[in-house]
Amino acid sequence: MALHFSGHSLLRTTAILLTLLPPAAPVHAADDANPALWKATVRGDYARVLAGVKSSLEAAQFQILGEDNLSRGLENNMETFGADKWNSIGFGNVTAVHFCSLTFNQQVFNINMDWSILCPFKVVVLNMKAAPDRITLILTRPTWILARDPHPEARRIGETIEKRIVAALREGAGL
Repeated sequence: MALHFSGHSLLRTTAILLTLLPPAAPVHAADDANPALWKATVRGDYARVLAGVKSSLEAAQFQILGEDNLSRGLENNMETFGADKWNSIGFGNVTAVHFCSLTFNQQVFNINMDWSILCPFKVVVLNMKAAPDRITLILTRPTWILARDPHPEARRIGETIEKRIVAALREGAGL
């Protein structure tokens, strides 16, 4: 017997399941080393944090456009670079989630087409083999990209979309 879920019921089911699991414990939520990045680290289960991030983005009215298992792709390089060199820093799971907002697209496409590079946005969710329960989220900050744009609306729009994205990522990761 096959089960079929509508998008809405799947989101509700995911949200219910996530509330039954223990929350991830926050470690930190800033990257002072590189102002171009918003970075946060939580303790928890990698699959749970990744699922929570995606569910929260969708609940915040972002569309998930794609998901790339970067660690699997990099593992395919083992033969090319050698088993001892393909993963010299010891990453575990690395997933890039691409997402966009229709309202953001509508807004920016009617102001400045240069800003179309922002959408889709991408968050990378990763852990390291040495600490598999420490999950890191990394996002290129829209405010950083638009900081020097001469358009008078650039900073406000960058701040608005970044706040929406970061709020969804914090919610989904349990920060």
